[in-house]
Amino acid sequence: MNVAVECPKLWKLAVHVFGDEEKATVWLHTRLSELEDKTPSEVLAKSPESLEVEAILERIEYGVFN
Repeated sequence: MNVAVECPKLWKLAVHVFGDEEKATVWLHTRLSELEDKTPSEVLAKSPESLEVEAILERIEYGVFN
């Protein structure tokens, strides 16, 4: 899945939160316990409008890690 193309809003948010495209890409392919050990990309592939991924990014942006 190309998140930048299929979910441009979340891609822009990820790049903003992590500071560059490379770090955003790494995060999108990292398994997260918050997503039942799936990667954000896997979740978005099944549900491109996933609010879960957006919520996690917003928590990271605002420094809320739990």
